[in-house]
Amino acid sequence: VARPGQLGCLGRSYGGYLVLAVLVNFPGLFAAGVAECGISDFRTFFAGTEPWIAAAAVSKYGDPRRDVDLLRDLSPLTHIDRLDVPVLLIHGANDTNVPAGESAQVAQALADRGVPHGHLVLAGEGHDFLARANAEAARTATTGWLTRHLTATATVVG
Repeated sequence: VARPGQLGCLGRSYGGYLVLAVLVNFPGLFAAGVAECGISDFRTFFAGTEPWIAAAAVSKYGDPRRDVDLLRDLSPLTHIDRLDVPVLLIHGANDTNVPAGESAQVAQALADRGVPHGHLVLAGEGHDFLARANAEAARTATTGWLTRHLTATATVVG
């Protein structure tokens, strides 16, 4: 249906984690990504999220003490050297579900390697973008990012 290297992926929350996970685990498949409020490192996620969220997350992801090796391997930041396509990271500055530092550490790692990226932090927002202006800013940035980076890889058939 689509050609590898011409696809974009986007997701928020767990979907934001999945964007980062597929980009590091399937290099060459996607041309660009948008990760909104995604976990990048389970160690920092468990340390920084609300205690009740951390407790609930154990049954979803694993125990941060018992499953250290598994969670390290499942963390996109562990394999960030494999990410080589433009990524837009969007996060609410006041997110306590998935702390904004999850996106910030990916942005820093990509900057250190010279990988094209954007990092939009929405002031006054938590895990959900409730202010209309911020929600519009996120959608506008997403549309612009994917248009810019997918148009460059598109080929006309026919």
